[in-house]
Amino acid sequence: MSIETTHLVGTLVDAVSATGTSDGQSVADFKYGSVQVSGTFVASVQLQTSNDETNWVTLGAAITVKSIVQKDFYGQYIRAVVTWTSGTSVTVTFIAKR
Repeated sequence: MSIETTHLVGTLVDAVSATGTSDGQSVADFKYGSVQVSGTFVASVQLQTSNDETNWVTLGAAITVKSIVQKDFYGQYIRAVVTWTSGTSVTVTFIAKR
């Protein structure tokens, strides 16, 4: 019997309160998923995708409010770029699905 993983759960940014870029997270073999942005913040979160973790491209519009958005994952990796203004913190999590 084989067990196939149908989804992947991860955290891109965990309770940060500064401008910065997360490490890339592999979403290889996963085609789409949802990204949740939570916390108390005034900031923008720009999702990016890459096939090589060197050349990153924008994945949709920046997220500026608490939300859950569905995204197609075109590259092998995703990451979050946070541009911080104020507040307590922002967290970005994701669930990738086949």
